[in-house]
Amino acid sequence: MVERCMGEALRHWGPAALAWALVLTSGSRDRTRVWLRWVLVGLACSLTVQVPAVYAALGQATGVSHAPRLISHTGMVLTAWAAQEFIARVDGRPRGPRWQTWWVISGFAVMCALFAALPDLLPQSPWVMEYCLAYAATQAPALVSVIHFGLRHARRAPDHAIRVSLRVFTAGTALGLLYLANKTVLAVSPRLGFEFPFGRTVLPGKVLPTTSYVLVLLGAALPAALGWLHHHRLYRRLGPLWRALYRADPAIALDRTTVPDVLVLRHLRLRLYRRVIEIRDGLLALQPYRPYPTARTPDAATEAATIAAALHARSTGAPPHPHPATPSGGTDLVDDTLFLSEVSTAFHRTTSGRPLPR
Repeated sequence: MVERCMGEALRHWGPAALAWALVLTSGSRDRTRVWLRWVLVGLACSLTVQVPAVYAALGQATGVSHAPRLISHTGMVLTAWAAQEFIARVDGRPRGPRWQTWWVISGFAVMCALFAALPDLLPQSPWVMEYCLAYAATQAPALVSVIHFGLRHARRAPDHAIRVSLRVFTAGTALGLLYLANKTVLAVSPRLGFEFPFGRTVLPGKVLPTTSYVLVLLGAALPAALGWLHHHRLYRRLGPLWRALYRADPAIALDRTTVPDVLVLRHLRLRLYRRVIEIRDGLLALQPYRPYPTARTPDAATEAATIAAALHARSTGAPPHPHPATPSGGTDLVDDTLFLSEVSTAFHRTTSGRPLPR
């Protein structure tokens, strides 16, 4: 019994908590990401209202026991509309079809009018079937558009993480559309006089929607999560070289942090950019002590050995070289960051004899 209660609590609170966590951490001003944030906001609001304790509290607060159902459905309509706009921009279009926007607005207006006429939410009650049909029809074109264009762009996206993310996102949307179809059949069956017992079982009633929500949230979170992991790894790998240059010349650091690299979790793009610039400042200050390399195009290992030799020469008071070598680097910031991370790894091995933790 305890395990069952915990499972139900996790099913209700887990997706809602994940959705709000993604909302709070998705602060990008990029227009595409802004629409994705609206997807998350709509889903977070809807899932929160579906939590039994929240549902009951809202029912008491509004004085209408079934009012939270409309609030939850409003969040889902917002999610579907924002998702079609998000996918349109991912697919390279300036916006989704205008008729779909008006379809959602008109459908939502019909939903509100029908909901106001509902005496309760019993399947056999007047206007319940019509409301369910309007709810499904309002979202269906947007969900179909997300599935179609999401899969089309997933096939041609150059980045592997984006391809996986879009497939997961569209899979969740497809399951959501399937769940919507199941609920529609359940709403229509009492009026048409047939039974659909499978639609009320655990698989379509609980597993299907929860899986849909989780897949959409994972698809939305995957690119940002992989990007964060990539930047965090680069930041940590630059650490040995940065610390060696900082000890030689503390003036390179704009803000000396005392937090271990592994615990640096926020503002990683800015911190990574700053670390690369400070390393370059340190190498520039170290340039007079660099021995001229024997190789024409020094690789990361050669560059690391040259830096180690220059640091040793400076620390022992050796005279500057008359013709110092120019530090090697990448062609742009991204390329230079990757090159310096390889140099830092080689430098760590050269000076400590141990591989850098990954």
